[in-house]
Amino acid sequence: MQGVSELTPPHKEGVGAAIGKGLAATTGALVGLTGKIFGEVRSRAGSSVADFRARPEHSRWRAYALGSYGLILAATLAGQLYTDNAIRAYVRVQPVELPAMTQIFVRNDSKYAWSGVRLTLNGIYTYEQPELKPGLFIMLPVNKFAVYDQVGKPTYAPKNIVPKVLSIDTGEQHFESELRE
Repeated sequence: MQGVSELTPPHKEGVGAAIGKGLAATTGALVGLTGKIFGEVRSRAGSSVADFRARPEHSRWRAYALGSYGLILAATLAGQLYTDNAIRAYVRVQPVELPAMTQIFVRNDSKYAWSGVRLTLNGIYTYEQPELKPGLFIMLPVNKFAVYDQVGKPTYAPKNIVPKVLSIDTGEQHFESELRE
């Protein structure tokens, strides 16, 4: 009787199997290297903690104070970088002396075009524009904002209205700004 090895044809490895073995070897080497590096880091950190505890108490308090200062500084920086203006709109009120009126200036400071732009002044009067491309702006006198009745007839805002709040809606995004002259 013949052996099993003589009955089965020789097995050829495909390209995928070779790539898999190569990736497995590379991953094993990377895991070994990072384990060695972080093992050394762990031992150094342990000796640093022991050295820190052996220092005089005033030296430790100084390190605590500097660490606390660093945390406060990082939190302050993070607070300064946060903005609720996700659409990156620049809004300004521009009073004009002659003729006596007020203009609203809205600029798209984002990298993306706004589509379906709807500006709402003081929660009542609206102005709509199909699109506002990046870097471009809308400058409107307040009497271009309007309220529409059921028939679609506009009633425009008075020229002497005091702008207080401007809401900007662009598709799915919303931004609201308090206006000051």
